[in-house]
Amino acid sequence: MNKLDFYIMKGLHNISEAYPMLNHFFVFISTNDFLKGGIVVSLLWFFWFQGDKNINEKRRQIICTLVSCLIAIAIGRLLARVLIFRERPVLNENYASFFPNKHIADGLYLNSSMPSDHAVMFCALATGIFLISKKIGILAYIYISCFVLFPRVYLGYHYATDIITGAAIGISITLIYSFIKISDDISSRVMQFSIRYKGLFYLLFFWLSFQIGTMFDSSRMIAHYIGILILHSV
Repeated sequence: MNKLDFYIMKGLHNISEAYPMLNHFFVFISTNDFLKGGIVVSLLWFFWFQGDKNINEKRRQIICTLVSCLIAIAIGRLLARVLIFRERPVLNENYASFFPNKHIADGLYLNSSMPSDHAVMFCALATGIFLISKKIGILAYIYISCFVLFPRVYLGYHYATDIITGAAIGISITLIYSFIKISDDISSRVMQFSIRYKGLFYLLFFWLSFQIGTMFDSSRMIAHYIGILILHSV
């Protein structure tokens, strides 16, 4: 572990010992999907239905943001598998005394902490919002920093550098995708689809935004369950 991660972890441990109620507070936040992702994702719906002269440009950017989030989570999960495995701090026996809520990491023993997929996903999302509205985008960055990213370091899900790396990946993906030519072509096709098949579009829009807000947890559970069924049927 590098010095930056250690000093941050040590400092947060001192705060945790001095104010034990903060542990319960951050556990509550980290396990509440509405507070984590629901509020930020709902901003996309706000902008989609905000009628003004720039509505088409806003909707184009919303579509770019949704696609960027899909790319971001896929790249984040791929990197977590191909990079050198990094044990989560809460599961590291050398720092067991730092984290009183070790049970929160049940089921994460096989998942590398580098990079943070939460940082990848929500920074990609916040960057898309920033490209729509600078003021609300800055608020989105502040919100996810306080309610999504900081609790994950505080509770030992991730080292600080996991978050920094994930944030850099998420921001870069949205910026790059939003300004390449193919994004305009895809957005135009999706907007045409939204006009021609309005009901189906909003159904898919809701499903996708729900999955992004909950970090695709339900989809992962379904995929995991189907995988188990296939293995047992072979």
